[in-house]
Amino acid sequence: MALSLIVDMANFKISPTFAFPVIDAPATSKRLKELREKRNISIAQIQKLFGMENPQSIYIWEDEREKFLPRLDNLVVLAKLYKVSIDEMIVTKMRPSKEDRICSRREPPYAIAQETLDFIAQNASPATIQALEEYFGCGISVGP
Repeated sequence: MALSLIVDMANFKISPTFAFPVIDAPATSKRLKELREKRNISIAQIQKLFGMENPQSIYIWEDEREKFLPRLDNLVVLAKLYKVSIDEMIVTKMRPSKEDRICSRREPPYAIAQETLDFIAQNASPATIQALEEYFGCGISVGP
């Protein structure tokens, strides 16, 4: 017998305190490296498994300073290789509220010129600004 989930969308409400979890890329990178080392698997072995010409992608996946993680299909393979669930590989955190975001500092994030941020803040739609804020994890506002 199949189990079905029925959601009554007419009465569906999200709590005002609900927060979406987001992937903590630095912590996940660290976790990937720890899991690989715990299993005594080398970068070269993973490179061979994925048929990569060079291991740079794997080093980037495991570098806490980067924001690049393996694609989902590669995470599935790594989870099987490391004998863990994908949930055990990925570290999540709660999405920060706008008040907690740090982009209001004077320096623009990710080497984006302040002039570019000013242009976006003055000309982009609210939906575009919100998407960019969520992507970069900070608020976009006109500079000082």
